[in-house]
Amino acid sequence: MKRTLGILLAFFLLSGCSGEGPRGTVRGKALLDGQPLKEGTVSLENTEKGIALTGQIQPDGSFELSSHKGAGLPVGSYKVAVSPSPMLQSAEEIPLVGKNPKPPKDVSKSPVPAKYLKSATSGLTAEVKEGSNPPLEINLKK
Repeated sequence: MKRTLGILLAFFLLSGCSGEGPRGTVRGKALLDGQPLKEGTVSLENTEKGIALTGQIQPDGSFELSSHKGAGLPVGSYKVAVSPSPMLQSAEEIPLVGKNPKPPKDVSKSPVPAKYLKSATSGLTAEVKEGSNPPLEINLKK
């Protein structure tokens, strides 16, 4: 019995109880030909870990990605995508029962070139290290 408990205890200590691992915070600025994007969404995706996180672009081009309790992203390499419209809606934009929602923005009229809409085609990457990371500058080109 004692041996079984010892093996179980060793297993939990070796595997780590939290299971989350180290995390890093990501913030930065999204630019189009050197000028701040005024709205949109930045997405970081790590397909190996099955993790993706998004952050809304502010009018000055800044963004911040934060997860549950502001913990940030697990450490690792990420592919980056930029969407032309914000994912989040304000309280005024959320449709009430019986009202039609606003149609999504026409992506073809977006200033963001189509290649940046998907992480697989953007060519943009980010490395997330433990703790506070230096600001990430995403400079899109037309």
